[in-house]
Amino acid sequence: MAESSTSKGIGGRLRRASTSLVNANPQLGMWQATGTAIAQAPNLTELRVPEISDGIEFNAQGHSAQTAVREGDGDLILVKTATALGNQPTSDFSPASEAQGQTVPHPKRWQSFSEKYRDGPREKWGPTIKNGLRAFWKFFRTPSGFCIIIYFLNIVAWGAMLFFLLLKAAPAMNYPTADDDNSPRKKWLEIDSQILNALFCVTGFGLAPWRFRDLYYLIRAKFMQDKVAMRKLAAQNKGWFRPPAWACDDGDNSSNPGLGDECRTVETTEKPALTFTGNVAPPTALWKLGFNISMMVLNTLFQVVLSYFMWAYNRIDRPSWATGTFIGLGCGVSMFAGLMSWWEGRKVKKIEGPELKIIDQV
Repeated sequence: MAESSTSKGIGGRLRRASTSLVNANPQLGMWQATGTAIAQAPNLTELRVPEISDGIEFNAQGHSAQTAVREGDGDLILVKTATALGNQPTSDFSPASEAQGQTVPHPKRWQSFSEKYRDGPREKWGPTIKNGLRAFWKFFRTPSGFCIIIYFLNIVAWGAMLFFLLLKAAPAMNYPTADDDNSPRKKWLEIDSQILNALFCVTGFGLAPWRFRDLYYLIRAKFMQDKVAMRKLAAQNKGWFRPPAWACDDGDNSSNPGLGDECRTVETTEKPALTFTGNVAPPTALWKLGFNISMMVLNTLFQVVLSYFMWAYNRIDRPSWATGTFIGLGCGVSMFAGLMSWWEGRKVKKIEGPELKIIDQV
């Protein structure tokens, strides 16, 4: 009996852990994460306005955000940091609050922060540069920011070394000749290529479960009009993607309160759009989401082929075309996904401004 309960307890914990892991929302690629982070980064206006620059922070995915306190009359005031008001309840604005019967005060017409500080004083270039460096440090301290910077420093360093080795830029390694199989240059070309392949495996294989999960959600959302799947995809890609109207048109956010912030409605007289600018970005074309997910899946498949050639052959017998071809294909599809995320993310940021976190004043 004791062994049975112990086994059941361990099995239950493993099931809960696997479920929470599948439901996690990591960035699905370094190029995509970088493109979205750049699109959501503080712009020059935000760095030059003292009231805005003092409150710049970043969420776990490395996207810029601002924190505001909601006063008793429903008006919002920016605060410098999320800890300035102590342990008060914090949430992203969501219509789900009203769906659950909570009363959230809204003014008839509140002045958005972009309107409020549009004509305010501007910092000179010295303080603006300091604000930018301080914002970069905050970004670096986020999990995504740290991973993005460390990963790309490795890619740049080992990629640059590979580039110079291919150019035969180190004469001391070209002994007895540059193309001799036993020359230091050839040996370091292999070492460098294996290190880069390992770095690509981190994202290509490590993120594969979530990439294929999102492909499954995409199929359900596109061909079966599955609203839950669509909302999960919107939550995963909220830095650059806005869901279509049919995913949020039934007011069913109460069953998925964590996803309600992806179904924000446009501003009305009774319910203003509580974004930094007071506006909400229009729905993103669904083919763009499909393009991004397809590029991520292709990246994993190309990485499988590249790893086969890197691990199944030694450096002498390996086909000379294989390494360059599949490194290029893998990097190319990832770059396309990153460019799409950046392009759409900058449009969302331009319309909505940085993410707005609301603290209800007690």
